[in-house]
Amino acid sequence: MKICIYGAGVIGCIYAARLHEAGCKVTLLARNERYATLNQNGIVIKNVLNGKQTTTRVPLTRHLETNDRYDLILVTVRLDQLEAVIPDLNGNNASTLIMFMLNNPDIMETLTNELKQKHIVLGFPGIGGSLENNIIDYIQIKQQHTTIGEINGENSVCISQIKMLFERAGFKVSVSGKINAWLKIHAVFVACIAASIINENGDSAQLGKKRSSIRTMVQSISEGFIACKSLGIPIVPANLKIIFLIMPQWFTIWYWQKAMQGNIGIFAIAPHANKAKNEMQLLAKKVLTMVHSSSFPAPTLDRLLSSFVNAH
Repeated sequence: MKICIYGAGVIGCIYAARLHEAGCKVTLLARNERYATLNQNGIVIKNVLNGKQTTTRVPLTRHLETNDRYDLILVTVRLDQLEAVIPDLNGNNASTLIMFMLNNPDIMETLTNELKQKHIVLGFPGIGGSLENNIIDYIQIKQQHTTIGEINGENSVCISQIKMLFERAGFKVSVSGKINAWLKIHAVFVACIAASIINENGDSAQLGKKRSSIRTMVQSISEGFIACKSLGIPIVPANLKIIFLIMPQWFTIWYWQKAMQGNIGIFAIAPHANKAKNEMQLLAKKVLTMVHSSSFPAPTLDRLLSSFVNAH
């Protein structure tokens, strides 16, 4: 399969390198200094759990041209960059299958309206990491597989093919028949955690040491999930429903105190929260809009996210 990965940040580079190594024909779209750095040094990724570091040279491009033909375009930009990408995707007449793999809670209608000639599928990465000095330190998140799905919930041939490709590249993959709901629930989860980390000077370990701050985070997420449920949005995936709505709160607080001081907080969540504050604030605004449309009161979430959105 011939793939263009649109976005050369942490996620785009890791998927590009792994898919290339698995034998896919991958082209990575990068621009400006990022293009020059990758052209000179290749993609350097390091698994922080086992110390394995690899350098992969993936073909690069600066532009998506009108007649560039790909079997799949995988969009891995941030949410606040997405609007600028749409004209490029529309301007390409030779590729129809596009997967958006990013925080994406409420723009399904926008995507389908603006990209009417495209087959759009949705996903979310199962990795997290940070880029420093051209080395991407990352972890593969045990609790969250790379998740993919059709907007209409069907288990299509396209989804099966993408799943097979990702698995061949070493990713664990889950197919969701409720990917729209999955992304909304995940947006509540991510926005509340990001706001809580930023409130602690961007230090997830510091957050984990403060039981009161973790309690606020947990209560905010629980309120957001209940508000979503009242809007008819199913709480998926099941592990988030269990930890935030079924388990006793003392256990959930204990669990997330440990998680924020461990690998998932330090390597997977905090780096992106700190480097993509604008995206996290935009995500928080969208979560607030969604929750406010519910009749369920969510005062803890409202205070946490409103303060975060209004912070400079």
